[in-house]
Amino acid sequence: MLSPLKLVLALVIAGASCMAAAAEQTATTTTSVNVRAGPEKNFPTVTWLLSGTRVTVHGCVANWRWCDVTAGRDRGWVYARFLSIPFNGRVVTILNGGPDLGLPQADFSLGEYWDAHYQRQHWFGRKAYWQKRWDRRPPPREWREPVSAARQ
Repeated sequence: MLSPLKLVLALVIAGASCMAAAAEQTATTTTSVNVRAGPEKNFPTVTWLLSGTRVTVHGCVANWRWCDVTAGRDRGWVYARFLSIPFNGRVVTILNGGPDLGLPQADFSLGEYWDAHYQRQHWFGRKAYWQKRWDRRPPPREWREPVSAARQ
């Protein structure tokens, strides 16, 4: 039999894992897309997905332009204009819905992310090169509500 302390600890751990899973959502690709090794179009391509592919969204960067997704065994970043989710009775692209969709925000740390997901990729050996490119990027634009959504 579990002691009260162990029972409370087990419930806390179970609740935390359920909250993390609940924050993830399923999205659908709106067109055929590249899955990238980071949240920019110049990162290496991890895989390519057909239109209509269902993916698990782990989170999106703060400006809601790129989302960290899993499709099958592959994990990477997809531009949010090409991901849609159901929201309030209609289908919305993540780029247009932004923070209203309730998706978690994701930070991207190239070293940690690549170490966790890409050690077997042929471009992993150039991680330092990609890190330098990432460090020199201009600051990202902030998310703004689309003009068409603001008029409604």
